[in-house]
Amino acid sequence: MDLAITNVLAITMGDDRLGILEDATIGIDGGRIAAVGPSDAVDAGAERTIDGDGRVAMPGLVNVHAHTDLTLLRGGAQDVPEIEWMNRALGPLSAAMEPADRVAGARLGVLEALRSGVTTVGEYAANVERLVGEAHEPMGARVVAAETINAVDGPTDDLGPDEPYPFDEEQGWSALERNEDLFDACADRERVSALYGPQALDMVPRELLEELRERAETRDRGIHMHVAQGEREQRQIEARYGAGETTVSVLEELGLVSDRVLAAHLHGATTEERARLADAGVRMAANPSSIAAIDGITPPIVEYREHGGVAGIGTDQAPGPGGHDFLRELRTTALLAKTKRTDPTAFPAWEALRVATIEGARALGIEDRVGSLEEGKRADIVLLDLEHPSTAPTVTEPLHTAIPNVVYGANGGVVDTVLVEGESVLEGGDLQTADEGAILERANDRATDLFDRAGDAWRDADSALVGAVEDGWL
Repeated sequence: MDLAITNVLAITMGDDRLGILEDATIGIDGGRIAAVGPSDAVDAGAERTIDGDGRVAMPGLVNVHAHTDLTLLRGGAQDVPEIEWMNRALGPLSAAMEPADRVAGARLGVLEALRSGVTTVGEYAANVERLVGEAHEPMGARVVAAETINAVDGPTDDLGPDEPYPFDEEQGWSALERNEDLFDACADRERVSALYGPQALDMVPRELLEELRERAETRDRGIHMHVAQGEREQRQIEARYGAGETTVSVLEELGLVSDRVLAAHLHGATTEERARLADAGVRMAANPSSIAAIDGITPPIVEYREHGGVAGIGTDQAPGPGGHDFLRELRTTALLAKTKRTDPTAFPAWEALRVATIEGARALGIEDRVGSLEEGKRADIVLLDLEHPSTAPTVTEPLHTAIPNVVYGANGGVVDTVLVEGESVLEGGDLQTADEGAILERANDRATDLFDRAGDAWRDADSALVGAVEDGWL
Protein backbone atom coordinates (compact mmCIF):
# COMPACT_ATOMS: atom_id res chain seq x y z
CA MET A 1 0.00 0.00 0.00
CA ASP A 2 1.06 3.58 -0.64
CA LEU A 3 -0.34 5.04 2.56
CA ALA A 4 -1.97 3.89 5.79
CA ILE A 5 -3.89 6.01 8.26
CA THR A 6 -3.68 4.20 11.59
CA ASN A 7 -5.05 4.46 15.11
CA VAL A 8 -7.96 6.65 14.04
CA LEU A 9 -11.64 7.00 14.82
CA ALA A 10 -13.29 6.42 11.43
CA ILE A 11 -16.74 7.43 10.24
CA THR A 12 -17.10 5.37 7.08
CA MET A 13 -20.71 5.99 5.90
CA GLY A 14 -20.38 2.44 4.66
CA ASP A 15 -23.86 1.39 5.80
CA ASP A 16 -27.15 3.20 6.40
CA ARG A 17 -25.79 4.77 9.59
CA LEU A 18 -22.37 6.36 10.17
CA GLY A 19 -20.27 3.20 10.17
CA ILE A 20 -18.28 4.22 13.26
CA LEU A 21 -15.01 2.30 13.76
CA GLU A 22 -12.78 2.87 16.75
CA ASP A 23 -9.00 2.31 16.44
CA ALA A 24 -9.32 1.89 12.67
CA THR A 25 -6.79 1.65 9.87
CA ILE A 26 -7.42 2.90 6.35
CA GLY A 27 -5.14 1.61 3.61
CA ILE A 28 -4.69 3.53 0.34
CA ASP A 29 -3.14 2.26 -2.85
CA GLY A 30 -3.11 3.82 -6.30
CA GLY A 31 -5.44 6.61 -5.20
CA ARG A 32 -8.13 4.21 -3.99
CA ILE A 33 -9.12 2.82 -0.62
CA ALA A 34 -7.53 -0.62 -0.43
CA ALA A 35 -8.72 -1.54 3.06
CA VAL A 36 -10.66 -0.09 5.96
CA GLY A 37 -11.40 -1.76 9.28
CA PRO A 38 -10.24 -2.32 12.84
CA SER A 39 -6.48 -1.96 13.11
CA ASP A 40 -6.00 -5.53 14.31
CA ALA A 41 -7.75 -6.78 11.14
CA VAL A 42 -5.98 -4.61 8.53
CA ASP A 43 -2.41 -5.10 7.33
CA ALA A 44 -0.90 -1.69 7.96
CA GLY A 45 2.24 -2.33 5.89
CA ALA A 46 2.59 0.79 3.75
CA GLU A 47 5.27 3.03 2.28
CA ARG A 48 4.03 5.92 4.43
CA THR A 49 1.91 6.11 7.57
CA ILE A 50 -0.17 8.88 9.12
CA ASP A 51 -0.85 8.43 12.82
CA GLY A 52 -4.51 9.29 13.35
CA ASP A 53 -4.39 9.43 17.14
CA GLY A 54 -6.67 12.22 18.36
CA ARG A 55 -8.23 12.53 14.91
CA VAL A 56 -11.45 11.45 13.24
CA ALA A 57 -11.29 10.21 9.63
CA MET A 58 -14.29 10.86 7.40
CA PRO A 59 -15.07 10.83 3.70
CA GLY A 60 -14.16 14.18 2.19
CA LEU A 61 -16.98 16.69 2.49
CA VAL A 62 -19.03 17.39 -0.64
CA ASN A 63 -20.05 20.98 -1.41
CA VAL A 64 -22.74 20.44 -4.02
CA HIS A 65 -23.31 24.04 -5.16
CA ALA A 66 -20.78 26.88 -5.24
CA HIS A 67 -19.89 29.93 -7.31
CA THR A 68 -16.30 30.25 -6.13
CA ASP A 69 -15.42 32.82 -8.81
CA LEU A 70 -17.52 35.38 -6.93
CA THR A 71 -15.43 35.05 -3.77
CA LEU A 72 -13.59 38.26 -4.66
CA LEU A 73 -16.88 40.10 -4.00
CA ARG A 74 -17.12 38.89 -0.40
CA GLY A 75 -18.73 41.59 1.73
CA GLY A 76 -20.08 43.59 -1.21
CA ALA A 77 -23.71 42.43 -1.42
CA GLN A 78 -25.52 41.70 1.81
CA ASP A 79 -28.12 43.22 4.14
CA VAL A 80 -30.37 44.29 1.27
CA PRO A 81 -33.95 43.30 0.36
CA GLU A 82 -34.17 40.11 -1.70
CA ILE A 83 -35.62 41.97 -4.69
CA GLU A 84 -32.47 44.15 -4.81
CA TRP A 85 -29.76 41.58 -4.21
CA MET A 86 -29.08 40.21 -7.70
CA ASN A 87 -29.60 43.29 -9.87
CA ARG A 88 -28.76 46.24 -7.62
CA ALA A 89 -26.24 44.88 -5.09
CA LEU A 90 -24.34 42.01 -6.73
CA GLY A 91 -24.92 43.00 -10.37
CA PRO A 92 -22.79 46.17 -10.59
CA LEU A 93 -19.86 44.37 -8.94
CA SER A 94 -20.02 41.17 -10.96
CA ALA A 95 -20.41 43.14 -14.20
CA ALA A 96 -17.04 44.78 -13.54
CA MET A 97 -15.20 41.49 -13.05
CA GLU A 98 -12.44 40.57 -15.48
CA PRO A 99 -11.46 36.94 -16.19
CA ALA A 100 -8.42 37.25 -13.92
CA ASP A 101 -10.68 38.44 -11.08
CA ARG A 102 -12.78 35.32 -11.40
CA VAL A 103 -9.73 33.06 -11.34
CA ALA A 104 -8.36 34.85 -8.26
CA GLY A 105 -11.76 34.50 -6.59
CA ALA A 106 -12.00 30.82 -7.47
CA ARG A 107 -8.55 30.09 -6.07
CA LEU A 108 -9.49 31.82 -2.83
CA GLY A 109 -12.82 30.00 -2.69
CA VAL A 110 -11.23 26.61 -3.33
CA LEU A 111 -8.62 27.35 -0.67
CA GLU A 112 -11.33 28.10 1.88
CA ALA A 113 -13.25 24.97 0.85
CA LEU A 114 -10.21 22.70 1.18
CA ARG A 115 -9.35 24.22 4.55
CA SER A 116 -12.84 23.25 5.76
CA GLY A 117 -12.52 19.59 4.72
CA VAL A 118 -14.15 19.76 1.28
CA THR A 119 -12.74 17.41 -1.35
CA THR A 120 -15.47 17.85 -4.01
CA VAL A 121 -16.93 21.14 -5.23
CA GLY A 122 -20.04 21.41 -7.39
CA GLU A 123 -18.79 24.45 -9.29
CA TYR A 124 -21.20 26.63 -11.25
CA ALA A 125 -19.78 29.46 -13.37
CA ALA A 126 -19.44 31.00 -16.80
CA ASN A 127 -16.27 29.91 -18.62
CA VAL A 128 -15.98 27.31 -15.89
CA GLU A 129 -13.32 25.26 -17.68
CA ARG A 130 -10.82 28.05 -17.05
CA LEU A 131 -11.61 28.01 -13.34
CA VAL A 132 -11.24 24.23 -13.26
CA GLY A 133 -7.88 24.42 -15.02
CA GLU A 134 -6.46 27.31 -13.00
CA ALA A 135 -8.02 26.77 -9.57
CA HIS A 136 -9.58 23.39 -8.79
CA GLU A 137 -7.20 21.04 -10.59
CA PRO A 138 -3.86 22.61 -9.63
CA MET A 139 -5.02 22.95 -6.02
CA GLY A 140 -6.03 19.29 -5.92
CA ALA A 141 -9.81 19.49 -5.54
CA ARG A 142 -12.32 17.20 -7.19
CA VAL A 143 -14.91 19.18 -9.14
CA VAL A 144 -18.27 18.57 -10.78
CA ALA A 145 -18.50 21.61 -13.05
CA ALA A 146 -21.49 23.21 -14.76
CA GLU A 147 -21.16 25.93 -17.39
CA THR A 148 -23.59 28.76 -16.69
CA ILE A 149 -26.06 28.98 -19.58
CA ASN A 150 -27.63 32.43 -19.40
CA ALA A 151 -29.23 34.45 -22.20
CA VAL A 152 -29.99 37.63 -20.24
CA ASP A 153 -28.86 40.58 -22.36
CA GLY A 154 -26.87 43.27 -20.61
CA PRO A 155 -27.12 44.91 -17.17
CA THR A 156 -30.48 44.62 -15.42
CA ASP A 157 -29.99 46.98 -12.48
CA ASP A 158 -32.53 49.47 -13.94
CA LEU A 159 -35.09 46.79 -14.89
CA GLY A 160 -38.35 46.62 -12.97
CA PRO A 161 -39.01 43.32 -11.14
CA ASP A 162 -42.04 42.58 -13.35
CA GLU A 163 -40.29 43.31 -16.64
CA PRO A 164 -39.05 40.09 -18.29
CA TYR A 165 -35.32 39.97 -18.83
CA PRO A 166 -34.38 40.77 -22.43
CA PHE A 167 -32.71 37.79 -24.10
CA ASP A 168 -29.73 37.55 -26.40
CA GLU A 169 -30.43 34.08 -27.75
CA GLU A 170 -27.04 33.79 -29.45
CA GLN A 171 -25.40 34.30 -26.07
CA GLY A 172 -27.42 31.43 -24.62
CA TRP A 173 -26.64 29.04 -27.46
CA SER A 174 -22.93 29.90 -27.27
CA ALA A 175 -22.97 29.01 -23.58
CA LEU A 176 -24.57 25.65 -24.38
CA GLU A 177 -21.74 24.92 -26.82
CA ARG A 178 -19.18 25.85 -24.15
CA ASN A 179 -20.95 23.37 -21.91
CA GLU A 180 -20.57 20.70 -24.63
CA ASP A 181 -16.87 21.53 -24.87
CA LEU A 182 -16.65 21.10 -21.11
CA PHE A 183 -18.07 17.57 -21.33
CA ASP A 184 -15.46 16.73 -23.97
CA ALA A 185 -12.66 18.24 -21.89
CA CYS A 186 -13.69 16.25 -18.80
CA ALA A 187 -13.70 12.89 -20.54
CA ASP A 188 -10.17 11.85 -19.53
CA ARG A 189 -9.72 13.85 -16.30
CA GLU A 190 -10.08 11.70 -13.21
CA ARG A 191 -11.07 14.46 -10.79
CA VAL A 192 -13.27 16.47 -13.16
CA SER A 193 -16.80 15.74 -14.36
CA ALA A 194 -19.53 17.92 -15.83
CA LEU A 195 -23.23 18.78 -15.79
CA TYR A 196 -25.33 21.07 -17.95
CA GLY A 197 -25.85 24.43 -16.24
CA PRO A 198 -28.95 26.38 -17.34
CA GLN A 199 -28.88 29.18 -14.78
CA ALA A 200 -32.61 29.44 -14.12
CA LEU A 201 -35.93 29.21 -15.90
CA ASP A 202 -36.28 33.00 -16.09
CA MET A 203 -32.84 33.39 -17.70
CA VAL A 204 -32.96 30.86 -20.55
CA PRO A 205 -35.34 30.82 -23.57
CA ARG A 206 -37.82 27.97 -23.88
CA GLU A 207 -36.32 26.65 -27.13
CA LEU A 208 -32.88 26.42 -25.58
CA LEU A 209 -34.25 24.56 -22.56
CA GLU A 210 -36.03 22.10 -24.83
CA GLU A 211 -32.81 21.45 -26.75
CA LEU A 212 -30.89 21.03 -23.52
CA ARG A 213 -33.43 18.50 -22.22
CA GLU A 214 -33.13 16.52 -25.45
CA ARG A 215 -29.34 16.46 -25.27
CA ALA A 216 -29.35 15.44 -21.62
CA GLU A 217 -31.66 12.52 -22.39
CA THR A 218 -29.92 11.28 -25.53
CA ARG A 219 -26.40 11.73 -24.13
CA ASP A 220 -27.21 10.52 -20.60
CA ARG A 221 -26.08 13.67 -18.81
CA GLY A 222 -27.20 15.57 -15.74
CA ILE A 223 -28.48 19.12 -15.28
CA HIS A 224 -27.59 21.55 -12.47
CA MET A 225 -30.07 24.42 -12.25
CA HIS A 226 -31.35 27.11 -9.89
CA VAL A 227 -35.03 26.36 -9.26
CA ALA A 228 -37.69 28.37 -7.42
CA GLN A 229 -35.27 30.70 -5.69
CA GLY A 230 -37.53 33.45 -4.43
CA GLU A 231 -39.87 36.33 -5.21
CA ARG A 232 -37.73 37.89 -7.95
CA GLU A 233 -37.76 34.67 -9.96
CA GLN A 234 -41.48 34.04 -9.42
CA ARG A 235 -42.34 37.52 -10.69
CA GLN A 236 -40.15 36.96 -13.74
CA ILE A 237 -41.85 33.62 -14.46
CA GLU A 238 -45.33 35.14 -14.31
CA ALA A 239 -44.22 38.04 -16.51
CA ARG A 240 -42.85 35.65 -19.14
CA TYR A 241 -45.19 32.63 -18.92
CA GLY A 242 -48.42 34.06 -17.53
CA ALA A 243 -50.22 34.65 -14.24
CA GLY A 244 -50.44 31.58 -12.05
CA GLU A 245 -47.46 29.84 -13.63
CA THR A 246 -44.57 28.83 -11.42
CA THR A 247 -41.04 27.63 -12.05
CA VAL A 248 -42.07 24.06 -11.25
CA SER A 249 -45.21 24.11 -13.40
CA VAL A 250 -43.26 25.33 -16.43
CA LEU A 251 -40.41 22.87 -15.87
CA GLU A 252 -42.97 20.07 -15.70
CA GLU A 253 -44.50 21.25 -18.98
CA LEU A 254 -41.02 21.31 -20.55
CA GLY A 255 -40.23 17.78 -19.37
CA LEU A 256 -37.38 19.02 -17.20
CA VAL A 257 -38.51 17.37 -13.98
CA SER A 258 -36.58 14.11 -13.69
CA ASP A 259 -33.79 12.34 -11.87
CA ARG A 260 -31.29 14.06 -14.17
CA VAL A 261 -31.81 17.36 -12.36
CA LEU A 262 -29.96 18.82 -9.38
CA ALA A 263 -32.12 21.76 -8.24
CA ALA A 264 -30.55 24.49 -6.16
CA HIS A 265 -32.69 26.22 -3.52
CA LEU A 266 -36.43 25.25 -3.97
CA HIS A 267 -37.60 27.55 -1.19
CA GLY A 268 -39.88 29.33 -3.67
CA ALA A 269 -41.76 26.12 -4.51
CA THR A 270 -44.84 24.94 -2.64
CA THR A 271 -44.86 21.87 -0.41
CA GLU A 272 -46.87 20.02 -3.05
CA GLU A 273 -44.42 21.01 -5.79
CA ARG A 274 -41.47 19.85 -3.73
CA ALA A 275 -43.20 16.52 -3.13
CA ARG A 276 -43.63 16.09 -6.88
CA LEU A 277 -40.00 16.98 -7.53
CA ALA A 278 -38.77 14.50 -4.94
CA ASP A 279 -41.06 11.79 -6.32
CA ALA A 280 -39.61 12.41 -9.81
CA GLY A 281 -36.08 11.92 -8.47
CA VAL A 282 -34.96 15.55 -8.63
CA ARG A 283 -32.10 16.12 -6.19
CA MET A 284 -31.88 19.22 -4.00
CA ALA A 285 -28.91 21.51 -3.34
CA ALA A 286 -29.70 23.38 -0.12
CA ASN A 287 -27.74 26.58 0.59
CA PRO A 288 -28.95 27.73 4.00
CA SER A 289 -26.49 30.56 4.73
CA SER A 290 -26.98 32.07 1.30
CA ILE A 291 -30.75 31.89 1.32
CA ALA A 292 -30.95 33.15 4.90
CA ALA A 293 -28.78 36.13 3.94
CA ILE A 294 -30.44 36.90 0.61
CA ASP A 295 -34.07 35.90 1.17
CA GLY A 296 -34.43 35.69 4.93
CA ILE A 297 -35.67 32.12 4.43
CA THR A 298 -34.53 28.69 5.60
CA PRO A 299 -34.38 26.19 2.71
CA PRO A 300 -36.71 23.21 3.21
CA ILE A 301 -34.03 20.50 3.34
CA VAL A 302 -35.74 18.54 6.13
CA GLU A 303 -39.06 18.60 4.33
CA TYR A 304 -37.46 17.55 1.05
CA ARG A 305 -35.80 14.55 2.65
CA GLU A 306 -39.11 13.62 4.29
CA HIS A 307 -40.62 13.55 0.80
CA GLY A 308 -37.98 10.93 -0.03
CA GLY A 309 -35.74 13.32 -1.96
CA VAL A 310 -31.95 13.25 -2.01
CA ALA A 311 -30.33 16.47 -0.80
CA GLY A 312 -26.86 17.90 -0.47
CA ILE A 313 -25.49 21.13 0.99
CA GLY A 314 -23.76 23.99 -0.81
CA THR A 315 -22.15 27.26 0.17
CA ASP A 316 -23.42 29.08 -2.96
CA GLN A 317 -21.42 32.31 -3.20
CA ALA A 318 -19.40 34.49 -0.82
CA PRO A 319 -21.05 37.93 -1.33
CA GLY A 320 -24.02 37.79 0.97
CA PRO A 321 -23.61 34.76 3.24
CA GLY A 322 -19.87 35.09 3.72
CA GLY A 323 -17.90 32.27 2.14
CA HIS A 324 -17.08 28.62 1.62
CA ASP A 325 -16.23 27.24 5.08
CA PHE A 326 -18.26 24.04 4.77
CA LEU A 327 -18.10 23.10 8.44
CA ARG A 328 -19.64 26.46 9.29
CA GLU A 329 -22.28 25.80 6.64
CA LEU A 330 -23.02 22.38 8.10
CA ARG A 331 -23.64 23.87 11.54
CA THR A 332 -25.83 26.60 10.05
CA THR A 333 -27.86 24.01 8.15
CA ALA A 334 -28.48 21.93 11.26
CA LEU A 335 -29.42 24.86 13.47
CA LEU A 336 -31.66 26.65 10.97
CA ALA A 337 -33.49 23.38 10.28
CA LYS A 338 -34.36 23.20 13.97
CA THR A 339 -35.64 26.77 14.15
CA LYS A 340 -37.65 26.37 10.94
CA ARG A 341 -39.40 23.34 12.43
CA THR A 342 -39.44 24.72 16.00
CA ASP A 343 -38.11 21.25 16.75
CA PRO A 344 -34.68 20.68 18.30
CA THR A 345 -34.67 17.09 17.02
CA ALA A 346 -34.89 18.16 13.36
CA PHE A 347 -31.81 17.35 11.24
CA PRO A 348 -29.67 15.79 13.99
CA ALA A 349 -25.88 15.67 13.81
CA TRP A 350 -25.76 12.15 12.37
CA GLU A 351 -28.07 13.05 9.50
CA ALA A 352 -26.09 16.21 8.84
CA LEU A 353 -22.85 14.23 8.42
CA ARG A 354 -24.47 11.83 5.97
CA VAL A 355 -25.85 14.71 3.91
CA ALA A 356 -22.39 16.34 3.94
CA THR A 357 -20.75 13.19 2.56
CA ILE A 358 -22.50 10.24 0.92
CA GLU A 359 -25.80 12.03 0.22
CA GLY A 360 -23.95 15.01 -1.22
CA ALA A 361 -22.12 12.61 -3.51
CA ARG A 362 -25.49 11.15 -4.56
CA ALA A 363 -26.79 14.63 -5.27
CA LEU A 364 -23.90 15.20 -7.69
CA GLY A 365 -24.21 11.71 -9.18
CA ILE A 366 -20.75 10.55 -8.06
CA GLU A 367 -21.61 8.25 -5.15
CA ASP A 368 -19.97 5.33 -6.98
CA ARG A 369 -16.64 7.12 -6.58
CA VAL A 370 -16.71 9.12 -3.34
CA GLY A 371 -18.78 9.85 -0.25
CA SER A 372 -17.89 6.84 1.90
CA LEU A 373 -14.79 5.05 3.13
CA GLU A 374 -15.20 1.74 1.34
CA GLU A 375 -12.77 -0.51 -0.43
CA GLY A 376 -12.44 0.41 -4.10
CA LYS A 377 -13.65 4.00 -3.76
CA ARG A 378 -11.40 6.99 -4.39
CA ALA A 379 -9.33 7.91 -1.37
CA ASP A 380 -10.96 11.28 -0.71
CA ILE A 381 -10.49 11.49 3.05
CA VAL A 382 -10.37 14.22 5.67
CA LEU A 383 -8.83 14.05 9.15
CA LEU A 384 -10.29 16.39 11.77
CA ASP A 385 -8.53 17.28 15.03
CA LEU A 386 -10.57 16.15 18.04
CA GLU A 387 -8.16 17.90 20.42
CA HIS A 388 -8.91 21.34 18.99
CA PRO A 389 -10.57 23.83 21.38
CA SER A 390 -13.76 23.77 19.31
CA THR A 391 -14.17 19.97 19.37
CA ALA A 392 -12.55 18.88 22.65
CA PRO A 393 -13.25 17.05 24.80
CA THR A 394 -14.51 13.94 23.01
CA VAL A 395 -15.43 10.62 24.57
CA THR A 396 -16.52 7.27 23.15
CA GLU A 397 -18.71 6.04 26.05
CA PRO A 398 -21.62 6.04 26.53
CA LEU A 399 -21.79 7.82 23.14
CA HIS A 400 -19.39 9.14 20.52
CA THR A 401 -19.41 12.87 21.23
CA ALA A 402 -17.13 13.45 18.23
CA ILE A 403 -20.26 13.38 16.04
CA PRO A 404 -22.16 16.33 17.59
CA ASN A 405 -18.90 18.13 18.40
CA VAL A 406 -17.87 18.16 14.74
CA VAL A 407 -21.28 19.30 13.49
CA TYR A 408 -22.04 21.92 16.14
CA GLY A 409 -18.59 23.01 17.23
CA ALA A 410 -16.05 22.56 14.45
CA ASN A 411 -14.71 25.16 12.08
CA GLY A 412 -12.03 25.12 9.41
CA GLY A 413 -9.37 25.24 12.11
CA VAL A 414 -9.95 21.56 13.01
CA VAL A 415 -9.04 20.28 9.53
CA ASP A 416 -5.65 18.60 9.82
CA THR A 417 -5.30 16.57 6.62
CA VAL A 418 -7.17 16.44 3.31
CA LEU A 419 -6.51 13.67 0.80
CA VAL A 420 -7.93 13.61 -2.73
CA GLU A 421 -7.26 10.43 -4.70
CA GLY A 422 -4.79 9.62 -1.93
CA GLU A 423 -2.79 12.81 -2.61
CA SER A 424 -2.07 15.09 0.34
CA VAL A 425 -3.70 18.39 -0.49
CA LEU A 426 -3.53 19.60 3.11
CA GLU A 427 -1.37 17.92 5.74
CA GLY A 428 -0.65 18.96 9.30
CA GLY A 429 -2.76 22.03 8.59
CA ASP A 430 -0.48 23.17 5.75
CA LEU A 431 -1.61 23.51 2.14
CA GLN A 432 0.52 21.27 -0.06
CA THR A 433 -0.61 22.20 -3.57
CA ALA A 434 -0.25 26.00 -3.78
CA ASP A 435 1.26 29.06 -2.12
CA GLU A 436 -1.47 30.15 0.26
CA GLY A 437 0.08 33.56 0.88
CA ALA A 438 0.24 34.28 -2.83
CA ILE A 439 -3.43 33.33 -3.25
CA LEU A 440 -4.46 35.75 -0.50
CA GLU A 441 -2.25 38.57 -1.75
CA ARG A 442 -3.54 38.20 -5.30
CA ALA A 443 -7.15 38.18 -4.10
CA ASN A 444 -6.67 41.33 -2.04
CA ASP A 445 -4.99 43.20 -4.89
CA ARG A 446 -7.59 42.20 -7.48
CA ALA A 447 -10.49 42.97 -5.13
CA THR A 448 -9.17 46.44 -4.36
CA ASP A 449 -8.97 47.28 -8.06
CA LEU A 450 -12.34 45.69 -8.82
CA PHE A 451 -14.28 47.54 -6.14
CA ASP A 452 -12.64 50.77 -7.24
CA ARG A 453 -13.70 50.20 -10.88
CA ALA A 454 -17.24 49.22 -9.90
CA GLY A 455 -17.73 51.87 -7.24
CA ASP A 456 -19.69 54.43 -9.26
CA ALA A 457 -22.02 51.83 -10.81
CA TRP A 458 -22.56 50.22 -7.41
CA ARG A 459 -23.53 53.60 -5.90
CA ASP A 460 -25.76 54.49 -8.85
CA ALA A 461 -27.69 51.22 -8.45
CA ASP A 462 -28.72 52.66 -5.06
CA SER A 463 -29.34 49.45 -3.12
CA ALA A 464 -30.10 49.54 0.60
CA LEU A 465 -26.41 48.90 1.22
CA VAL A 466 -25.59 52.24 -0.43
CA GLY A 467 -27.91 53.85 2.06
CA ALA A 468 -26.04 52.20 4.92
CA VAL A 469 -22.81 53.70 3.61
CA GLU A 470 -24.35 57.15 3.28
CA ASP A 471 -25.63 56.87 6.85
CA GLY A 472 -22.09 56.25 8.05
CA TRP A 473 -22.45 52.57 8.96
CA LEU A 474 -20.03 51.21 6.37
